Amino acid sequence: MFIEVKIALAVILFIWMLTRSLCNKATWLQLIIVGLQIFSVLFLLELSITHYFPEFLEAKWLIGVFFTAVFVIAAAKERYLAKYDQHEIN
Repeated sequence: MFIEVKIALAVILFIWMLTRSLCNKATWLQLIIVGLQIFSVLFLLELSITHYFPEFLEAKWLIGVFFTAVFVIAAAKERYLAKYDQHEIN
């Protein structure tokens, strides 16, 4: 029962962090948001794979690296587009 509560909290954190935008935020805040997004997905993976999908334990690090790369690339894209839009306005 306790693991279900942990997973529910991890899902809530994951969904909440997915809704955070990096647009027009300071660099340090963007880094914190991306870090929390990465933490939330790694925490969710750790809980779900360890308890419900133990056959994927060997691939857990690969899945984590993939999701981390997705968040970092998405953040870099959003940051680039924000700078591009800002230069276009000027």
